[in-house]
Amino acid sequence: MRISQKFCFVVATVIPRILFAQTPTPVNLYVADLTYRDGSVQVSNPRKLTGDRGVNSQPSFSVDGKSILFVSRRDTTGQSDVYRIDLATGAETQVTRTPENENSPTPTADGGVMVIRWTPPTLFKEWGPWIYDRNGAPVHGVLPGPDTVGYYVRIDSTKFAMMRPKSRPAVALFDAATGAMTDYDWPVANLPPQLVPSRHAITYTRTDRLGHNEIRQLDLGSLQTSSLAPTIVGRVVHAWTPNGFILMGKGNEVFALKPGSRGMWKKVATLHQQGLQGLTTYVVNSSGDRVILISPLEPPLHQAIRDSLQAGRNASDVVAALRKAGANETSKFDVSESGIAGLGSERVQRGAFADAIVLMRYAADLFPKSYLVQMELGGAFRKSGDAKNAIAAYRRSLALNARTTADERAAAAAADKAIAELDLR
Repeated sequence: MRISQKFCFVVATVIPRILFAQTPTPVNLYVADLTYRDGSVQVSNPRKLTGDRGVNSQPSFSVDGKSILFVSRRDTTGQSDVYRIDLATGAETQVTRTPENENSPTPTADGGVMVIRWTPPTLFKEWGPWIYDRNGAPVHGVLPGPDTVGYYVRIDSTKFAMMRPKSRPAVALFDAATGAMTDYDWPVANLPPQLVPSRHAITYTRTDRLGHNEIRQLDLGSLQTSSLAPTIVGRVVHAWTPNGFILMGKGNEVFALKPGSRGMWKKVATLHQQGLQGLTTYVVNSSGDRVILISPLEPPLHQAIRDSLQAGRNASDVVAALRKAGANETSKFDVSESGIAGLGSERVQRGAFADAIVLMRYAADLFPKSYLVQMELGGAFRKSGDAKNAIAAYRRSLALNARTTADERAAAAAADKAIAELDLR
């Protein structure tokens, strides 16, 4: 079991942003073989590529399929750079070394790289998609001006499909010839749109707050959107094979579906390799015989809790079962302070205050020295109308807060302000 404090998330109830110290659990990339038989696809022989070196994500195949580009965070600063791995030798090369962060790398025809370039203070506002040369140096932007773009796929020499993580996360088309950016569907998962084999179309995942997500298609000729298939419950990442299968992962299993065949999702692989317990199927090469899988070294506990909630269980029952099972159960997972508290924050935003408080209290028990969790708990009580318990949580947060950093002092000031406001009621 890893117990970690990581990520950041929006807290609308008390202060604009709470930051958790980052001690990231390794997230690895694997390459696996794809074969086809009896009208189905098989996944086998997964091989780890990244060796527990940092948080690795967003892989794409090179034009010749012999290597992959991906993004990696290798320290606690959150700095992300582009790396390349040769699939035959396993040799790894760092491609970019800029002070900015690079995400979502894809190869260009001349050997360069297209990335999303950004810095934390101007996330999605200043840079956006950029072209870098083969030496990893930025050359020029793709858009005529700043825009909120998170992921993309190139459709042709002038057109791109892009994900815009704004107040309504949307899938959009951008035409470099005209400079026009048009949204077509929302809310969507902030992931690369997928080119549909043998069709002039893209797919993406439209999200549902209960996890009943949907793979949808945007026809690039008619510009009409339509439903293609439900996702595996609670999952958003899908990848196409060239012969028309869609792959999705959940836990240590891979599922396949061939749209139009009137079939259902079919489990095609159960991967028992240690470290492949929370996998996603991210991208398939152009020849269709290899898939890149992504999986954390240990599956996140908050994802397991979310899966239970999306399956219809209430938070009280889920947390009670975890408490009863004790360390024997939680030792299987990466226990993240911000992950569990983030689930509570989601429930606050949906008005499910009882669930939120149960989850926040569980996070507080797991991280008894965290002033941040107590801030979140105070916000949940406050939103629920329970001023007495909200004040108590804010005061516990103040007692735990060392006030040695600017973030800590800002959180303390926010707690003091919240207490003063609640005392006036």
